[in-house]
Amino acid sequence: MDRGCRILVRIMSIMGGMMLASAVLAQDPTPPLPPPRPDRPVEPLPPPRPDNPAISEPSAETAPDREAPSERKADARSEAEDACLHRLTQLGLRFESRPPVKENDCRIENPVLVSSLPNGVTVVPPSLMGCPVAESITRWMSESVGPEAERQFQSAPTKLLIGTSYQCRDQRNGAKLSEHAFGNGLDVMGFEFSKRPALAIGSHEENSPEATFQSAIRTAACPIFNTVLGPGSDSDHGNHLHLDLRQRKGDYRICQ
Repeated sequence: MDRGCRILVRIMSIMGGMMLASAVLAQDPTPPLPPPRPDRPVEPLPPPRPDNPAISEPSAETAPDREAPSERKADARSEAEDACLHRLTQLGLRFESRPPVKENDCRIENPVLVSSLPNGVTVVPPSLMGCPVAESITRWMSESVGPEAERQFQSAPTKLLIGTSYQCRDQRNGAKLSEHAFGNGLDVMGFEFSKRPALAIGSHEENSPEATFQSAIRTAACPIFNTVLGPGSDSDHGNHLHLDLRQRKGDYRICQ
């Protein structure tokens, strides 16, 4: 290669190096920064509930019922008591609703003082009892005592004679509290009628209208009350009919 060619090659080499250096210098001396982080990180969604993958936590509108079982029971009991009082009014009883009774271990949750029953039957004396007993005695008088009095005596009952209603005491044998202690029982001593003398519960001549009447109304009381005791059952019930709504296992009833 002659001298002129060597000079031209060197000039071209120098110019290529200068161009490469210019390209390097033209680049940004600092590397690019990553995009800025957000001010508040995005929280991950809660995991789905196992029973329904489409649902996470319940909203305020669908929050579970946290009412205590005791509160629900109290509300249900109050509704049942109000319904019973309403039925007494619809049946036509004359009564006064009284505050709950609490006397030692004796108590009545929904007491009523009953002064008369439907069909003009006066309760003598006015008697304090639980609302369910008032409803049951009304049913017994209307479905059994009244119709049987018409059959046997051709006379309607005008008075229901009560010996004991509410009374805070033990059973006669002292084993436990009597149903009277809960307003849950009545002792029926007898009846007065519109066209014949009064009838006292007790011993009557066999096959007489009085004996037939007493036997019929005692038998009719058994499906209505859970305990029916009268003359012949024991010496303590020789002069009255004891009627109560005592609850026993298996809905066991006593009818004597």
